[in-house]
Amino acid sequence: MQNMVSFILLIPLIVPSSTQTRTVTLETLAQQLEQLRSLTAGIRTETEDIDTETEVHLETFLKHQEDFALHSADIRELLAAVGATQNATTQLLTELDTLKGRQAVSAAVQASQVFLFVVYLLTIISIYVVKRCKKVREKSQRKEFELLEKKLLSNKAKRRAAAAREKSAPAPSQK
Repeated sequence: MQNMVSFILLIPLIVPSSTQTRTVTLETLAQQLEQLRSLTAGIRTETEDIDTETEVHLETFLKHQEDFALHSADIRELLAAVGATQNATTQLLTELDTLKGRQAVSAAVQASQVFLFVVYLLTIISIYVVKRCKKVREKSQRKEFELLEKKLLSNKAKRRAAAAREKSAPAPSQK
């Protein structure tokens, strides 16, 4: 790779540019030619190394190709099992989503039933409290009525007694 870079850097020395004309001596051309030969020899050795490496890799690949053929059947079986598992998983996930939805609906129904039961109990309790208050109020009204009745009767009795005293007592004008 370094030889190729060096070769590319030497190209401007070999090929004269159009704007400048250079005088090249035979010695510099011979040196450049020698450098070019050494670069091409390096490139050849590198390509030969690459070729030998490629051959080794190819031989290794061909040796393992039989193993790959044997393993490909196992891989196909594994892929079939993975596909079946994936289908089963998908079905389970859809059933799980359905169950979650049903559970949510069931929870909502149960919550409404609990709410209605609590409202029912509160209604019964409020009716009981109202009836109890009514009974207590009626009792207190009866007691108050009886107290007023007693006062009325005692007032009537006092008036009768006062009226009876006035009748039984001689009148001061007759004397």
